Amino acid sequence: MSEEFVSILMLTHNAPKYVEISIRSVMERTSDVDYELVVLDNASEAETRDMVSTLHQEGLIQKLVLLERNSLFAEGNNLAALQASSEATHYLLLNSDIEIKDVQWLRHLLDNHKRGITSYGTAVHPDRVDGYCLLIDADLYKKHRLNEDFQWWWSVTRLQAHILNDGHAVRGYSKHEKYIHHFGGKSGNAFKNAKGMGVSREEVYSWFNGKSPTFIDRNVLSTAMRKLVRFVRRRI
Repeated sequence: MSEEFVSILMLTHNAPKYVEISIRSVMERTSDVDYELVVLDNASEAETRDMVSTLHQEGLIQKLVLLERNSLFAEGNNLAALQASSEATHYLLLNSDIEIKDVQWLRHLLDNHKRGITSYGTAVHPDRVDGYCLLIDADLYKKHRLNEDFQWWWSVTRLQAHILNDGHAVRGYSKHEKYIHHFGGKSGNAFKNAKGMGVSREEVYSWFNGKSPTFIDRNVLSTAMRKLVRFVRRRI
């Protein structure tokens, strides 16, 4: 076993069916990695709060915080990170509307991680990694944190821009269904009126200073295509 220790940070807000799938699949299908699960509930209704409390009592959640307000994505993850073990070498921001499919999902992410950020999930315009399964070195998260002036995708986008501008890697897998399934959009739309959602694309592009993340499987495909072209040219 390596010396890595991952603190998985998961926010919950209603959608109890998906929350239970997420938590149970993490606990049942994660191997070869030392980790803890930190859950912060953002003022869910009673059914979800009771369920995460029960899962905590069962030992499926190592640390549980029940908030009386919805702190949304950026502040919620920052608050959850404060609960992380001091031994954590990495934080993993993990949505509560996912299902783990393969016991090596986290081991695979760690084995392919370079200092900075590695993620299952990517997005474009601008090219960026998604935030529903995002691994980051703990000290880099502590240095930058999520900017609470923005919510959801723009807070994660600004974080990765900081990481790139610091000279570290930001890498993501576009294809990851073997390891993790993201249901998406199961916690409602409270974020839509949050501050920072109206930021312009032009401003977002400016954060990157011309840098961009690496889409790992896109590069693999490009390499394969180059090899195919060279083979075809030799045959002509």
